[in-house]
Amino acid sequence: MNCLEYRRQLGSDPRHESAEMLEHRRGCAGCAAHHARALGFELALKRALAVPVPDGLAERILLSQTTSERSLRLRRRQRWGWSAAAAAVFAAVTLVVIQFAPATPLSRQLVVHLQHESEALLTHTPLPATEIEERFRRRGVRLMAAPPAGVSYAQLCPVGPIASVHMVMPENEGPVTVFFLVHHKGRRGDHVDKGMYVRTVPMAEGTLALVAADPRRFDTLEASWRNSLEGSPAVAAGTP
Repeated sequence: MNCLEYRRQLGSDPRHESAEMLEHRRGCAGCAAHHARALGFELALKRALAVPVPDGLAERILLSQTTSERSLRLRRRQRWGWSAAAAAVFAAVTLVVIQFAPATPLSRQLVVHLQHESEALLTHTPLPATEIEERFRRRGVRLMAAPPAGVSYAQLCPVGPIASVHMVMPENEGPVTVFFLVHHKGRRGDHVDKGMYVRTVPMAEGTLALVAADPRRFDTLEASWRNSLEGSPAVAAGTP
């Protein structure tokens, strides 16, 4: 065994020597000195690590961990509390804003709805009266007389939260959009919104609304739809 081999094996475990290592060390002063230094270092390291453990150290460590975890949970609850409080304040403010925000006028809702379904104005072929009556029947409304002639479009549409029958009548002066708002008792009125004329008329069990760029046919159409929805004055009064 040479010196390099001896010192490599000694470095792996200074406290144990093989017979071959012992034989080499006895004949090599340099390796003997190296062995002594290695053992001295091992002894110093052992003394440094031999520190007495204070009484109750394990309990103090566990207590510290428990306290840290409790503090962490408390901080999380506080953050959650602030988040919940902030959410509650936001909800309350939103509710106040909704309650006191000005409601969108019915005329504006009708015009906006018409803009979203502008393709309905492109139809011109009159629908059978039975098809229009079916639309009203599906809304729970029974017509007292045949609907006015010339309705080219009839669909069930919501206007905001209000159920309606949405119709189009292609008049000579331009198309007139007719809405019957079921179970909605609005006020009678004439309005202009976004360049469109709007008339609302309480009628039967709801409100009739007429929307057009030219209002010249409003009076005639109002009378025609009143006859369809309420019948002639004699029928409305219950005369046999």
